[in-house]
Amino acid sequence: MKLYLQSVCQLAFLGFCCVLLTARESDSTFVPGRCLCPETQNAVKGHLKNLTVIPKSPNCDENTVIVTLRKNSEDVCVNPESPMGIQLIRCWNRATKLGRDVTLCLKRKRRSNQRQRSRQRNRGQNRRAASSNSS
Repeated sequence: MKLYLQSVCQLAFLGFCCVLLTARESDSTFVPGRCLCPETQNAVKGHLKNLTVIPKSPNCDENTVIVTLRKNSEDVCVNPESPMGIQLIRCWNRATKLGRDVTLCLKRKRRSNQRQRSRQRNRGQNRRAASSNSS
């Protein structure tokens, strides 16, 4: 078996190219555990404009909740384990499952009416208790 210099050079060059390709592919920028939101807030005040929920992925080991504020169009990251984050994720999942618009999740119920009702109930109970004690 006789080796030719040209075929040996071609084989060496081909092997060198394979090594370079393998090294380049393994040197990718994949960093596990890197999320879009390094800092989160437990709650957000004000009117909400948009909601984005990014589920767990190989890049981030927790759900990511991003809310856009209506006032200044600023994106704010909400802690997915806070009560507000849990509520937004639950609403997001329900809306996407049913094919509904996610903006319905952004309309929050006002609690002032509930507080007024509970105050009125308490006043009524206090009046009843006061009238029964005086009798």
